[in-house]
Amino acid sequence: MTYSKEELQEMLKKMNNASAVFYSMATHTGCHTFIEFTGLMNEYIQVCQQTMEAGKDFTEASAHGGGELLVHDYNLEYMAEKFTCIFETTLQDPKMMEIFLKAVHKKTGTQQIG
Repeated sequence: MTYSKEELQEMLKKMNNASAVFYSMATHTGCHTFIEFTGLMNEYIQVCQQTMEAGKDFTEASAHGGGELLVHDYNLEYMAEKFTCIFETTLQDPKMMEIFLKAVHKKTGTQQIG
């Protein structure tokens, strides 16, 4: 682990504080879909918490670090709900959805389903 559990706990506290500040500022914009990004941030923080509790350093989990986050089905479902709240009307266009899925598969090196 790059960071100790205590350092990761402090990082999570700061992440929660940053999310709270973002939420406060986002609500002042009056743009509901912009506020939804707080939900994505908070779910990421939850996933980081889960990862830390499993004894892993969540800061190493990225395309650059190679580690993995501990993500449950319900985490993915919640993130998908928030993401689609923000981008659903755009992704209803089949061409836009195709572009999005191709980009995800290219970045992750996975095969497209279907």
